[in-house]
Amino acid sequence: MQYVLLEWNHDEDDEPYLIYSELDGQRYEQRKIEFFRNGLSFSYGGERGRLDALGSAPFPEDLREIVRQGDPGEVVARSIPASLFYEVWNQVQEQPDGFMGMFF
Repeated sequence: MQYVLLEWNHDEDDEPYLIYSELDGQRYEQRKIEFFRNGLSFSYGGERGRLDALGSAPFPEDLREIVRQGDPGEVVARSIPASLFYEVWNQVQEQPDGFMGMFF
């Protein structure tokens, strides 16, 4: 497994600004955690389900390719240790429910 953190530079409340991803050997997302500026956070994959919320394309081998897809300075992509991913994964609430569940 590989672990990636995407940090998006924007002020939108309804778009995640931090995305932690766990990638399999083919570089497809297996689990993902999203943080929003309005304080919401969601996790998908693994025991939490919602596999349809995971990316449908593999991450590029060279994470700089992600940066090139957006405007300069819009996103920073970097590898992170598994321990950091699991620390965040274990602290985030499970999938959305209630009001937010209407959107999924």
